[in-house]
Amino acid sequence: MTALAKKVFYPADEACARLGITMVELAVLVSEEKITLSTAVPGLVVEEGRYETAPDGARNAVAESTLRVRGLVPLRPDDGWYVLRSGSQMIFSLGAEPGRYRRIVSGGDDERGYTVIREEVGVTHAELLRYDALLQSLDDEQGVARPGRGGPSAYDWRAADLEAFRRIYFEGVPESQGALIRHMTAWFSSRGGKVPNESTLKRQLRHIWAQFGSEAKPNGP
Repeated sequence: MTALAKKVFYPADEACARLGITMVELAVLVSEEKITLSTAVPGLVVEEGRYETAPDGARNAVAESTLRVRGLVPLRPDDGWYVLRSGSQMIFSLGAEPGRYRRIVSGGDDERGYTVIREEVGVTHAELLRYDALLQSLDDEQGVARPGRGGPSAYDWRAADLEAFRRIYFEGVPESQGALIRHMTAWFSSRGGKVPNESTLKRQLRHIWAQFGSEAKPNGP
């Protein structure tokens, strides 16, 4: 991940650009609970509580407090996915820690629910850092060293970065991130060593695509 300016909140499209992923990929990460989306609310009355399991196995909600919530709030994974997929979603609960719940008692004009639209959802700075740490742990397991980090690496990523910059400088920005990945796959193969898979290349090179991808020009007919 490129160095992040310390903003509180990144709208979904900006978060995608910084991570080097598409909106569809962000929706997948949200549905898999790897990234939590947030949105800002003007003032919702929310009931907070915990779940208890009864002797018969039933799961009962036990209310603990009621409060008015303003500002950034996390969305439940299902709600976040629907917002990105459909453009909007009526929500009736907010994201909560495992075993707990946050139920909307009053959402203003929408009564018990609150309508969230895609343009108003995004990822907090803290969540981007948490996801970056998750990727680092995955890379450590696979023996991949990321820029600025120590640890063993099966690939020469410094040389790979230089090749990607060489390609962009002399030949222009590839028409898509996939085109850059295909170029780098061929480059690794030409060196006769181990060739990283597509997902590893995408993670490792996303800082370059986030920087230059906006200058990509699709191929003409």
